[in-house]
Amino acid sequence: MKRYCWFLFLCFFLSMANEPAFGDNIHDHMFFSSQYHYQYIYPHRPDLKEHVSNPARMLEFNLGWQTSGTLDWHRIYNYPSYGLGFAFTDLGNPDVLGEVRSGFLFMEFMFGELRANHRRLKISLGLANFDTYHDPAEVPENRFIGTPWNVHFNLNYQWSWLISDNLRAMPGVSFTHYSNGAYRKPNRGLNILDVNLGLRYRFGDGEFITLSGDDAYVLTYEETQKLFVTYSAGFMERDIGDPTYIARTISINPTIRKKFRTRWGVGLDVFYDDHAKEQMRDKYDDTGYFDYMRIGGFASCDIVFNRLSLLLNLGTYMYYGYEPQNWIYKRVGLRYLTDSGLVGHMALKAHAGRADYVEWGLGYAF
Repeated sequence: MKRYCWFLFLCFFLSMANEPAFGDNIHDHMFFSSQYHYQYIYPHRPDLKEHVSNPARMLEFNLGWQTSGTLDWHRIYNYPSYGLGFAFTDLGNPDVLGEVRSGFLFMEFMFGELRANHRRLKISLGLANFDTYHDPAEVPENRFIGTPWNVHFNLNYQWSWLISDNLRAMPGVSFTHYSNGAYRKPNRGLNILDVNLGLRYRFGDGEFITLSGDDAYVLTYEETQKLFVTYSAGFMERDIGDPTYIARTISINPTIRKKFRTRWGVGLDVFYDDHAKEQMRDKYDDTGYFDYMRIGGFASCDIVFNRLSLLLNLGTYMYYGYEPQNWIYKRVGLRYLTDSGLVGHMALKAHAGRADYVEWGLGYAF
């Protein structure tokens, strides 16, 4: 799971490296914010309810940069801001759920016209360290978090109200999710809802960017087509105490991009995993490679931010030797495309609301 965090931070700094010098007029200002979250842990499993009678609390700190509009993607996405954050969370039950420390990257998108008072959606993604997690001998009641390192994911809908030239109040409501992507069981995860209040301080002088609907930015984009071919692998456990299995995938994904924001396509996945191989060999004496293999077809959409994009796939199995958990599968993650055509991606593959595994991929875009 630590590799996940390194991939995320690597994408962030590679994205910066493909822009003009950091701070070379691409940022309007830098800011620091702190936020207090009063949280409710949603008992999505009956056995969680008895452990969440007390509210959770999170204290969050962020250092970020407001884009200036000098690059196309700044204006296409309505002048977003981005940065780094740290959070400390008390889950309200030190014996079973413990405490969490999270480090993450975030991006904020402003809604509507850019006025002094406005609304934002903040998306945070990073790594969370739990001091208490499932242990058959010491903490058997915790069947929700199975490892010390987990994914931290947060959506925060905020209102931004100007108090003074450099200070803002930021009330909001948010959703937080923790899980390890099924690389170790148990992995039921935690889902948290909250109300929050924060203060943001802007460094430097100058006026905040304000634009009306009359200043809408239109970009003409020349149509491009790319064929992505990638090989990926991930680790998973199926049940508590199982060995760690390796899952492998070869993906072929032809795409077309007619607008700056999105790249659409279809594709073919060939899946092969050690768990399917073990299960088939336990059932049958004579098995071959095709008995362990699955083939899936999928539709894809990439939401593009410069060289980094959000990867969204929805697929179904067309052939399988070992029956899957569900006919429909999803893939959500990040894809990074270099100037040379090399591609790296990190994504979560899931069936319905259940994680299958986190995959790490390398490939080429033709």
